[in-house]
Amino acid sequence: MGLSYLPYMSSCLSNTSNAGNTNHHQSHVNTQQNFSSFLMPTLRAPVNKRSLSKDSAEYRLRRERNNVAVRKSRDKARRRIMLTQQRAGQLQEENQRLQSRIGQLTQELDSLKHILSQRHLQGAEGGAAGEAGI
Repeated sequence: MGLSYLPYMSSCLSNTSNAGNTNHHQSHVNTQQNFSSFLMPTLRAPVNKRSLSKDSAEYRLRRERNNVAVRKSRDKARRRIMLTQQRAGQLQEENQRLQSRIGQLTQELDSLKHILSQRHLQGAEGGAAGEAGI
């Protein structure tokens, strides 16, 4: 969105007569035209565009250059897609390895918890038997 206001010109600040108001109004119109051309793009025909015959050497040269540029751009896009697919495959493999590692660590944690709870129960039973003998 452009500016919603226009800066005051020095002529805007003087409020002398009706003729001055006409000049004042005209200066605003000129300022608005200057700003609107600055803020709004204009649609104009290309400056140095001339029609070329399809048989001309310059036309053939431009077409060939364009064809090379198009091939280069498409090759670059294919390479980018291929690299993205390779990276996605690598990330999927890494994800599978990490999921497997999580499973291993979860099993290890469960077994250690079980061992710890068994020892805790054995210690509690041994402590209860020791108190009964006293």
